[in-house]
This record gives sequence, C-alpha cells and structure tokens, in this order.
Amino acid sequence: MSGPSRTMSLRSVGVRSRRVAVLGATVLAAGLAVSAPATAATPTVLRVGVASATCVAPTYPTIVAAVAAAASGATIIVCPGVYTGTVVIDKPLTLRGAHRGVDARAGRTDVTKESVIDGGGAAGIRITGATSGVTVDGFTIRDSGTTLQTADGIEAFGGGSGFTFIDNVVTQTTYGINMSSLGAMASSVAHNRFDSNNRTGGAGGSGVFICCGPGDNLAISDNLFIGHTSAAVNTAGDAARPSTGLRIERNQSVDDVTFAVVVNATGASVADNVVVRRPTATVPVGSAFYVGGGTTNVVLTRNVVSEGASTGIRVTNTFGVANVGLTVSGNQIIGRQNGMWLSGQTSGTVRDNNIANSSAVGIRLDADNTGVTVSGNRIAPGPLDCQDASVGPRTLGTANTWTGNLALHSTPKGICGVF
Repeated sequence: MSGPSRTMSLRSVGVRSRRVAVLGATVLAAGLAVSAPATAATPTVLRVGVASATCVAPTYPTIVAAVAAAASGATIIVCPGVYTGTVVIDKPLTLRGAHRGVDARAGRTDVTKESVIDGGGAAGIRITGATSGVTVDGFTIRDSGTTLQTADGIEAFGGGSGFTFIDNVVTQTTYGINMSSLGAMASSVAHNRFDSNNRTGGAGGSGVFICCGPGDNLAISDNLFIGHTSAAVNTAGDAARPSTGLRIERNQSVDDVTFAVVVNATGASVADNVVVRRPTATVPVGSAFYVGGGTTNVVLTRNVVSEGASTGIRVTNTFGVANVGLTVSGNQIIGRQNGMWLSGQTSGTVRDNNIANSSAVGIRLDADNTGVTVSGNRIAPGPLDCQDASVGPRTLGTANTWTGNLALHSTPKGICGVF
C-alpha cells in the first residue's frame, strides 16, 4: 500500500475507534443512570385528614403540613373535619374541600360533613406576597374567636391574581374575603355563601372587600350575601389604581345594610343583582347600591331592589373624585325611601328604570347636579316622583335634561310627564 493511502486508512481506523469509545461511554453513562436510585418527587395530589371510610389514605394530618410539603401547582384534597389555625399559601395551589364543586348558596347546613377552616381568632387562609394561581373550592371558612378580634376568612391582597374562590361557606369573620387582584390572570369569586361577616367594631361587615390594590379582571358573581353590617361587596381598592374589568353580577343580597359600595373603578359592570330586605332583618338599612366616587363609565343595570327605609341607588362623590359617565339603566326599585338619589354629578345617564312605592322621592337630583340626563323612566305614584333642585339652562330651568319620563308628581312640575 502506498504511503498516502495507508495514512488515510490509519486515520479512518482512528476515527472509528474514537466513535466506539464515545458510544461505549454513552452506554455506560446510560446504564449508570438507569441503575441509580430515583429521587422521590412530591406527589401532585395530596390528601389531608384522619383515615376513615370517608377519608381514604390521607397523607397529611393538617392542611398546613400539606401546603408546606406541596410543590407549586399541586392539588390538596381535604377530608371533612375541623382544621384550626391560619393556612399560609406562598405558591400556586388548588385546595379542594369535601364539597368541592357543590354550590354553597343553598343547603350545606351539616357542618360535620364540611371541611372547616377555623382561624380561631386569626385569618383562615392567608395568600402571601404576589402569589397567584390559588384555588379554594368547597370549604366552610369561619372564625371562632371573639368579636373583638380581627380575622378575615381569606386574605389575598399582596399583589397576585388568578384567584378562584368558589363553593365556600364563609361566616363569622371580619371580612369574608379581603383581596385585590392585579389582573394578569382572571380571578373569580362565585357560588359562595357569605353570612354575617361582622367581627370587630368599626371594621368588617363585608363579604368581599377589595383592599390595598385594584380588583382588575375580577368577577364577583352568583353569590349569596346575608346580614352584613357594612357593604356586602366593597370595592374600596386604590384610588390611584382604579379597578378595571370588575364585574359584580347575578348576586343575591338578603338583609345586608348595603349590597355594594362601588368606588375607584373604571368600566365596571354591576348587573342582574337582587337585593331583598325582610321584615325580620335586625341590621340597620342603608342604600342598596352606593356609587361613592372615583368611577368612570360604570354601568348599573337590570338590578332588582325591594323594600327598605333608605335609597335604592345612591350616587355621591363621598369617597373619591366626581363620577364620570355613570349609566343607571333598566333597574327595578320597589318600596324604598328614595328610588334613586344623586348628588354632585356633572355627567351621567339615568334611563329606562322602573320605580314604585317610594316613601319619599322616586328620582331625586340635588341642587349640585349638572349635566345629568334622566330619560325614559317610569315612576309609579308616591309622595313625590321626580325632583330636581338644580337651577340652570336645561329642562324647565334645571341644570339637567329630563325627557320621556312618566310619573304623576314632579317638582318642578313637568320634568316627568303624566301616565
């Protein structure tokens, strides 16, 4: 064999030898990897409780222990029982109680069949920092501490989002759910029963309280609220960061002082809620809906309000700058002191509402309203159906526009027509 050919052959042999060596090393490494003991991974589903016929093979005795052991994204199944102390959550988790998926608005009266989180004078669940993506489904959340203690059912106001609080009975806390949501992910509060969350004097009294930040991309829908001494839903939030994408829809309020205080919100929908006041109610009565300032383009529509010695829908600037672009339409208000009462508004539309049996005034505009349009409303006879105390260049010497309204008693006469 000539020199050049032999050199090429030796190089080829060398290349093949190196390939064989590399292949052998790879196989050896793979064999070692296979033979090495596997590292135990935290299961994605953990079970909490005491072993019984209704609690098969629990892995942790307490929710606190399970949360500590759980990896982000895990699901924790909680058997019936009472679990005391605060559950602190600092990672995305799903907590599912014994009644997960079961609407809490009716039934659910046998506490022995519930997964009960009892704060015992402290918060029931506290979601820390900007933790997001937490679901709490199917629990009873309560506080057994004294009325002087401050204890929320769920606290989630550190700056997270993507919360799902659903199918829970929340009772005897300061604020049932005290939360904010920055809206990166949608949040939902739905199918819950909030009952008498009135602990501590001068605080509390709300089922859902938006605190310390906005309630962005948040739906508070299809819940039952009972007997709250403040507002069942309070959107206080943050005046510097008004809530956007906030929806308060299809809820029922029974014997709450006020159903919803709406402030510091842009483009919120408050729709299809039912507010009822029973003769047996023991808490004081306030306005069913209170739009208190700092709102832009908020819509209140198709709500039903019945009975109560106060106003159905009250609009002021008490808690913020003047409301802009408010629309109040298609609501039914029966048997309140005032159907609707507006103060200090420079814009807004009140249209196509039905108001009956008001003990004072059907639609009342104070002297400081200008630029409000009141149209197409029907006000059944009361002592005074339509009243506008303003003075200006618009309808019949008022500062507002009245058109197409039907009622019997008006001042100035004629701002509402005759049936």
